[in-house]
Amino acid sequence: MNDDLEQRLAALRPAELPPEVQASLASPPVQRGKIRWLLAAGPLAAAACWLLIISRDRPPAPAPPPVIAAAQPSDYHVFVPVGQTSRLVSLEDLAVIDANSATPTKLVRATWIDDVTYAGDDGHSRIQRRQARAEIIPVTLDTY
Repeated sequence: MNDDLEQRLAALRPAELPPEVQASLASPPVQRGKIRWLLAAGPLAAAACWLLIISRDRPPAPAPPPVIAAAQPSDYHVFVPVGQTSRLVSLEDLAVIDANSATPTKLVRATWIDDVTYAGDDGHSRIQRRQARAEIIPVTLDTY
């Protein structure tokens, strides 16, 4: 079987290259060290010097003061809370206080995410505020 495979592989010949690839291979390579973009460096440097000289002669124009419109009464809104949800995201045991007494107390840290929705007095505006809150809760343990 290996002899048959080797005979088939030996009979294979490479395919012809496309004409554009043959033409690019036949053209002479670009000479090393020849930088063609260097021809444009002289005029670009002259233009940069000319712009530098012009900009030194003229003082910069002062920027116009910003126009700040006076606040109108319609721009102010009062926001009141209209909804609140709290989600418990983690519980962590911190310590046990008075472990040898009749009523030991365990301290637990609870972390909450509070979502509060506020509505504006215009009837259209709404703001939602999300904030994390930590709380340490004492839990009295019953011993028997």
